[in-house]
Amino acid sequence: PRNRLETEYNFLSFLNANSIEHVADAIAKDKENNCGLYSYLPGKQPLNINSDLIRQACGFIQKINEHYNHPAAKKLSHASEACFSISAHLNCVQKRLNVLEKIIPIHKIEFEVIDFVQKRLVPAYNQIVGTILRNTNNEVLSEKVLDKMRILSPSDFGFQNTLKDGNTLNFHDFEYAGLDDPAKLICDFGCHPEIPVRDEYLKIFKDSFFLWLEDAENVIHRSEIMMPLYRLKWCCIMLNEFTSMGRARRNHAGEMFDFEKQLQKSKTYFEKYLTS
Repeated sequence: PRNRLETEYNFLSFLNANSIEHVADAIAKDKENNCGLYSYLPGKQPLNINSDLIRQACGFIQKINEHYNHPAAKKLSHASEACFSISAHLNCVQKRLNVLEKIIPIHKIEFEVIDFVQKRLVPAYNQIVGTILRNTNNEVLSEKVLDKMRILSPSDFGFQNTLKDGNTLNFHDFEYAGLDDPAKLICDFGCHPEIPVRDEYLKIFKDSFFLWLEDAENVIHRSEIMMPLYRLKWCCIMLNEFTSMGRARRNHAGEMFDFEKQLQKSKTYFEKYLTS
């Protein structure tokens, strides 16, 4: 549903125009064939996260948001699944669950997915929503994140989308980028399953917002309210492969894919973070 080429190319072009370092240069795009050409970005995905890499990640977010008030920034699209109130975040995850519940099972693995969604994810969602509703008044739930409190966000931001070149971190993959709620960026950074971020490093990341974001205290508080919700959202994201769109993408790519392993990833993540 999103034009990923347009999103990534425009976001990178904006970063290039404002001399943001450690990203690829956007060179050319071919809309007709849906292809983009970018400069080579050196490095390998980091295996071990340390405080210096966290510092570089914090600095990157701060640096790109120094240009938030640039006229060209206002022309960028909203980030993928951008939400600007707690209620909107709740609805976003509800929609993901609804899609998973509509999977038409054919093979044994799909019946297992439906069983996991109905018996574990849906009850967990209801419990998380209940906790949020009990502890958050209606005004806070529906309060919109004002334009001036939104940020330029890579959206899918984490070390899975970085390349370590010597001691320098390079950043890539901006196809979900755009204007977004900073609390969502914090949640995604802390929740991504591929390269987990320890609590002590997540705290450093959150605290870095005090250096440049006016409403940092409220943003961090909102991210802590929503963190269990985003843990659940990532369980859903890991099950995307079982939806009709996910299947179609795999078939188009002609890839061999281990669906059993993917379901187990979601289950393991759920057990680690969402069971008491």
